[in-house]
Amino acid sequence: MGRRLHVIPVLALGAALNSCRDAVPPLAPTISRPRFSQVPGPLEGKITFQSNRNGNFDIFVMNADGSNVTQLTSNPFDEYLPLFSPDGSRIVFARCGFICQVVVINADGSGERVVIDDGFPGAWSPDGNRIALGGAAGTGIEGIYVVNVDGSGLVRVLDPDFITDWSPDGRQLMIVSGRDGDLELYATPLDGSPVTKLTDNTADDNAGTGWSPDGSRIAFNSNRGGAGQDVYVMNADGSGVTQLTPNDGFDDTGPVWSPDATQIAFESNRAGDEQIFVMNVDGSDVRQLTFDPGVVNTGPHWIRQVFASNDDFTNATGISALPFSEVTNLLTASAEAGEQTPSCAIFYPPVSRTVWYSFTPAVTGSVSARIVNASISSVVAAYTGSSVTSVSEIGCNVFGGNVTFRAQAGTTYHFLVGGLFGQGGSVEWRLEVTPPPQANFGTSPFDPSMFDQVQFQDFSFDPGFVGFEPPQWSFGDGTSGTGFNAPHRYAADGDYTVQLTVTTLDGRTASTSQAVHIRTHDVAVTRFATPNAASSGQTRRIVVGINSKRYAETVEVQLFRSVPGGFQQFGSLTQFVPMNPKNGTTEFAFSYTFTGDDAQIGKVTFRAVALVAGVRDALPADNEAIASPTKVSR
Repeated sequence: MGRRLHVIPVLALGAALNSCRDAVPPLAPTISRPRFSQVPGPLEGKITFQSNRNGNFDIFVMNADGSNVTQLTSNPFDEYLPLFSPDGSRIVFARCGFICQVVVINADGSGERVVIDDGFPGAWSPDGNRIALGGAAGTGIEGIYVVNVDGSGLVRVLDPDFITDWSPDGRQLMIVSGRDGDLELYATPLDGSPVTKLTDNTADDNAGTGWSPDGSRIAFNSNRGGAGQDVYVMNADGSGVTQLTPNDGFDDTGPVWSPDATQIAFESNRAGDEQIFVMNVDGSDVRQLTFDPGVVNTGPHWIRQVFASNDDFTNATGISALPFSEVTNLLTASAEAGEQTPSCAIFYPPVSRTVWYSFTPAVTGSVSARIVNASISSVVAAYTGSSVTSVSEIGCNVFGGNVTFRAQAGTTYHFLVGGLFGQGGSVEWRLEVTPPPQANFGTSPFDPSMFDQVQFQDFSFDPGFVGFEPPQWSFGDGTSGTGFNAPHRYAADGDYTVQLTVTTLDGRTASTSQAVHIRTHDVAVTRFATPNAASSGQTRRIVVGINSKRYAETVEVQLFRSVPGGFQQFGSLTQFVPMNPKNGTTEFAFSYTFTGDDAQIGKVTFRAVALVAGVRDALPADNEAIASPTKVSR
């Protein structure tokens, strides 16, 4: 069901329509009642409401002091439950004939559009893009639904109940339900988390809009006092219940918050007819806003939006120390006259919701600003300058990117936080001292030798994302280099400590070191003895001589013979080869029996390949030898 009907919700359409009618008492003669203060006070924004002053119920809007009443709709069907969108640009309401339609209009009454049939509006989403409603929504199944403002994306989110509000953080719906025998208030998460029962007594508790603009308190009405309905406030968790209107036998219902949460508007029959009143949040200074004898004016709804205190450049929130983090709701923000669009956001217009912050560092150093969590597409930009029309941009980034720069001590910097595409919503941004870079590098090949040009490649990371100056290298052998990819050749085997030092473009530095092990493994085939001639069936000896001048190695020698199309391995032998710098050889002896196929071809060519076990040979060109052909006869 929709909001503020003040009856137990029912499922049947006919009963729902009767509920709408029951929400509006029949006309009655004006009764002499006490009058309340009519002196205009510091009330801001607009209030929309429903009134039958022209015969049937239509939608109206007025200033928050009751002045400038304007009729927005004029329809033969009754229209109820008007709700301002969070930014005040649109109003949703129910138009009820045989069934009720959910209708949206612009705040001036233009642009009327039916969102969906068979429903009652209950609340706007905080971003103004969706509407929560009760009814069957054209599905034939009663429940609570959420739909996009254009009528698309209909989703049933809850079983039938009485919906009154959507929490400012977008996570919960305020539900009034008689599930335990009387009406109580429930905070109902949309993600399926456990429901919080906010009131628990034998009376009926009901809500107007419910949550205050910042979500910290809840306004509701209840007959728990025993003498009509009265207005109460409590903390968002249900604690700290405070009664605002007295138990005087009149019905004070449908409380709604002012944008700055300092006043509450409500409807009451204390003046004889149902009229709209306003009071301070502590219940003082009650003022009557509508004065129409014999007319019912009910269902007030105040624009929830109140502009953020740091909405303008001159009121920027000062940051005294880092790190600084704040969640701001850009639905309460606007762009001021003369405010420039950040250069990085010109492709995502408009940037029409912005807030400002300022910071004057005591010491010079790098700082980073970024959006760390957001419900919308966002931008953050940094500036210097003394007025919004004369600032100079230092940097900006969108979609959570960093704005990092070197901030000079004593200079005041201004930061703009805004929504792209005209969006408003919750944004968490952070300003902090930029972390130092993380120095790191790799080498290629991973097992270098003195024959290799070793490539040192910089893999450093800058969490500030400003980039690096060319890095500096110390290769550990008394030489140095520079560049993101630095080649170096070592003159001798050994263990060398290589150090990398990196500096970001804004002056932050870091260094790291690694041990590089230069090992030159090199074996060579220095002798390959094969017979000059042989006959079919004859077995002959083949000897391969291997030399290793630098290290003792384990070597495998593979022996191949020529066949049509290439070579075919026929032998393998693994032996230990001691280090012998004077060209001494270790012999690998094989035997080979020549075949009839060899004789038919008339010759065999032998090939020897030496492989060092477990390491890379630094000079593999001399690891292979091909002997002169051996003549083979029958």
